[in-house]
Amino acid sequence: MLEPEWPTNKDWQKGQSRQEYVNLRFYMLAGFTLTFLGVLLVLNIAKWREIEPALYGLQALNLASLDPILMLPGLLLMGLFGIPGVLKEFVRWRRQRGLVLHIDPVPASPDGELGGRITIPLHLTDQHKVRVTLSCMRRVVTKGKNSSVQDRLLWRTPAVTRQMRSIKGTRIEFVAELSGQQPVTSFEEGKREVWWAVHVEEEVSGFDAVFPVPVSESARTTTSEFRFTERERQQAAEASREPVRSWQQEALPGDGLNIEFPAGRSGKAAGILTLVGLVFTAVAGFMGYKVAQELSSANTSYFALMVQGMILMGFGLFGPALLFGGIYMRLNRLQLEVRPGELVTTRRFMGFSKQRHLAIDDIEGLAERIIGRVGQGVDSELEYAIDAYLKDGMRVRLGDGIEGQHEAEQLLQQLRDKTGIETRTDPDSYKLNRRTPPVWVMWLPAIFKTVSFIIFALTIAAFVFDFL
Repeated sequence: MLEPEWPTNKDWQKGQSRQEYVNLRFYMLAGFTLTFLGVLLVLNIAKWREIEPALYGLQALNLASLDPILMLPGLLLMGLFGIPGVLKEFVRWRRQRGLVLHIDPVPASPDGELGGRITIPLHLTDQHKVRVTLSCMRRVVTKGKNSSVQDRLLWRTPAVTRQMRSIKGTRIEFVAELSGQQPVTSFEEGKREVWWAVHVEEEVSGFDAVFPVPVSESARTTTSEFRFTERERQQAAEASREPVRSWQQEALPGDGLNIEFPAGRSGKAAGILTLVGLVFTAVAGFMGYKVAQELSSANTSYFALMVQGMILMGFGLFGPALLFGGIYMRLNRLQLEVRPGELVTTRRFMGFSKQRHLAIDDIEGLAERIIGRVGQGVDSELEYAIDAYLKDGMRVRLGDGIEGQHEAEQLLQQLRDKTGIETRTDPDSYKLNRRTPPVWVMWLPAIFKTVSFIIFALTIAAFVFDFL
């Protein structure tokens, strides 16, 4: 039975689910592209008498006399490159506009399982495996000038699937176990807050579809009518198991274990951070050059000097820090040694190293944490870390840069088997002793406000002084 405070969903009431915004996505893309091309085509025809001689001048390679009117045919040409994208979206729309996912139970219990079936309009062979995952996401809405809507992935698990040929294409049946540690479906004032989704994808054909599904604490049924044998579940688990990419391990004497987290394990996140840092640092360097050039000019503009100085200060504060952070993420290495009665961590970066010994008796428990996200929604790629929580309220990093939930859980299981330390799914359940910040940190907001006011006053004064 669906929750009374949820918005009315007739598909869920019938035990099924459909994709959202399939028509809107195609209509918006096609409408925008065709409108853009239509307007530019009309403008090019209306201005053709002026465009034609400008094109002859372009053929003569007379770049010094380029006419701005050439922007019209240039924009029209750019718009033509959007047609393949519209055709691709049209094919996707035709495939997916009538898709219906039949689910059971409705709603699903967070401590149970969710099953379903769907027939996709593709005749796939056994080599084309369809991947089905169940995800839990939280919708984060920011308001103001930079308002945005993001779906942050909280948890994801692969489903056991069965693939059969059908007259209409390929029939897929699946079942996935939920996690009682994750929040259930919730709405706030009719708007989605936490939601669960089934993601069906096939790489070769490019098929990709997402279906929202209900999960409720009050669900009475915990099992699904879609049954799979234990052998099928084991085969699916073995097929989905991939080689570990985030670390290498080797056995040590005395039932010990050495785990190496190599440099470059945080590839995408480190690359993005490094690129942003490089751009910010380059902007700061260019502004520094412009400031020096302005100071050496005969007629110095104090207003321009203040504006360039503010840009230099803003980008100069963040650029080098982001650049260093990206380089650190790419080059640092972490080693974890599991010895009888203790854990030893060693962090190495550009010739520097820091080692820490942790007695197992001093550790209250272990937990995994999400420390990085690339993308959003069901397409998110998560980066995990494993932390040890000490009885004195301190937290120590044991591993990071771990790609995906499966690898994090696998490492956590190994540490639990080797040490006997308990693990918790919720890291916030541990109590941490927060350090009292230094007194000067408390003054930072007041300092920043004072400096901002001084800069604003100097900018106004420089603007006035330029006209005296």
